[in-house]
Amino acid sequence: MKLTEDTILIIPQNDPESLQIGKIAHAAGIPTLYSEQPHGARLENEPDLFGRLQELDPNRLTLVILEIPGPKKETELRALGYRIDIIDHHMYDDLDRMQPLSSLEQFLAYFEIDQADLMSLGFNPRMVLGVGVIDRGFLWQLKREGFENEEAIRVRAYYRELLLELGAERRFSQEALAKEVWEKRRMEGDVLILESTEDHLSIRDPLSFLMADAYPDMPPETIIRQGNRRVYVQESKRAPKFLARYGGFTFGHGVCWGMVNESGHLPTTEELLEMLR
Repeated sequence: MKLTEDTILIIPQNDPESLQIGKIAHAAGIPTLYSEQPHGARLENEPDLFGRLQELDPNRLTLVILEIPGPKKETELRALGYRIDIIDHHMYDDLDRMQPLSSLEQFLAYFEIDQADLMSLGFNPRMVLGVGVIDRGFLWQLKREGFENEEAIRVRAYYRELLLELGAERRFSQEALAKEVWEKRRMEGDVLILESTEDHLSIRDPLSFLMADAYPDMPPETIIRQGNRRVYVQESKRAPKFLARYGGFTFGHGVCWGMVNESGHLPTTEELLEMLR
């Protein structure tokens, strides 16, 4: 394990992967600045960033920034004397930060945290690896990388526990809504369509667990619409085309695309289907 006297980790806590990284960083004693921003976090929206960094430790000048993009703010921080190291694996509408490894895997490599270190810190290395695999290639990637059925089920349960830590009451509401949406699922040709009219409950994660049970080997191309604020196209090689046309971001090895729009202006399901036909 490589810990220095010069490093501060900056991370959100908005999904299971970032929560897992935060837990490991805390256990390892890595000085960490936690962002309270939800999905879509941007560095320029981080309140009083310089002041908080100074308060945490004014002598630490290497910032490891995880999945909070912001090239302009990064330039400003460099001008203040900071060295910036980026951990990310997403493509955004204005920025390509795709990497073959998940952010969790990059974090472990950066700080040279191996399986023995994870065990000494109180973590199950296979569960930690599973979280990174899910974030990098989604639930179906577990089987592709040698997680047999029973172990994959344990990893999914561990991942779900992390989800619930992000807000148990809200997560239970999301799971209940996801089950309702799943019961009303429909197929348009070879495309699975899952739609909710609820704007404020994100159901992509619990829907994906239901999909993994129904399609253990490979899911169909899928459109998930969450009210007028979120839409996703999953398991589609055409994800980059959606990014090029509508912006948003890609994930899951670049075969999933998503868009979050607070203004409520999103492409219609029919427009998305037209691109998939």
